[in-house]
Amino acid sequence: MKGTGGRVRPGGRGMRRCTWPWAVLPATALLITGCGGGGKANPGAARQSGGAMAVQVHVLQPAPLENVITGTGTLLANESVEIRSEVGGRVETIDFQEGGPATAGQLLVKINSDDLQANLRKARSELRLVELTEGRQAQLLAAKGISQETYDATQAQLSGKQAEVDNLLALIAKTTIRAPFSGVLGLRSISQGSYVAPNTPIATLNQVDPMKLDFDVPEQYGRQLKVGGEVRFTLVGDTLPYTATIYAVDPEVNPGTRTVRARARTTNHDGRLAPGAFARIVLDLGTIPGALTVPAEGVIPDVQGQVVMVIRGGKAKAMRVELGLRTEKEVQLISGVQAGDTVITSGLLAVREGMPVRAAEPKAEAGNGSTPEAATTAK
Repeated sequence: MKGTGGRVRPGGRGMRRCTWPWAVLPATALLITGCGGGGKANPGAARQSGGAMAVQVHVLQPAPLENVITGTGTLLANESVEIRSEVGGRVETIDFQEGGPATAGQLLVKINSDDLQANLRKARSELRLVELTEGRQAQLLAAKGISQETYDATQAQLSGKQAEVDNLLALIAKTTIRAPFSGVLGLRSISQGSYVAPNTPIATLNQVDPMKLDFDVPEQYGRQLKVGGEVRFTLVGDTLPYTATIYAVDPEVNPGTRTVRARARTTNHDGRLAPGAFARIVLDLGTIPGALTVPAEGVIPDVQGQVVMVIRGGKAKAMRVELGLRTEKEVQLISGVQAGDTVITSGLLAVREGMPVRAAEPKAEAGNGSTPEAATTAK
């Protein structure tokens, strides 16, 4: 073998000597790789050479689903008012006990009205004088002794004096403050002998039997709220269960919270319920027959919505779904899947579309509707 300038002719011995080490190199590298890595297995290589990835699954089976909503609410008095003074004056008497009961029409506070009474006597004297003048002028008008214009002016003056008397009577009536309805009074803000200006708060009056319960639900459940429906609730530090009956539903959706407010009424004969108390509510909206549910960890959120991975023909397939109700551990699937589908619930970070997968034996603590028979079918 001769060459020019060190070149080797194709097919000669020099070519075999140059190519042999490169042909052996991949096998050598593979051998070195197999022996290195501290004994760690490569899951991808195992799937390529040995078969499908084992995953936990949940077989969708129709079952009744209780449509129950939990939330929070606030207790309100059936009727509540802040009693205020409508006129100014000195407080003469306070005829109620703080924190005690009050009946409708009961006298609560009496404000001094001496100045108003004096003005009333003066106004009545002026009224009587104008009445006499009007009577004389009526006789003169009949005899054509005065003009109609003069008589009309006297009549207007008579009406004004009568209105002045009526106004003073109304102001005097406001110096006597009475309970507008039966209830429980709060703490008072005035003392006997003190001066109160108009609109001065005196005390609060709450009607606490029955009581109201206000609560909000997400707008998708607003149409399911019905007048006459029952809501259960509990109080902080109170283990007794309570029930209330819905009597009104707000027709508006709150644009800030996207919720609908409802109001219920409950009895409070023993006085255990207090206005303003925090309540935990449970609202039963009925039972959904034949619902398909999946453990919450089996749902994958993405920018377009929600996805679940199912096993089809031994391979993973992504299915876009629409979610319904949520419970503590499960989510209802409304569309995108059907009964009998096998949903993957573990290893979702490693599972990809079209990847070979197989159903593993279900864990002893995870019922979730999966059975060994179902796992065998899903392979």
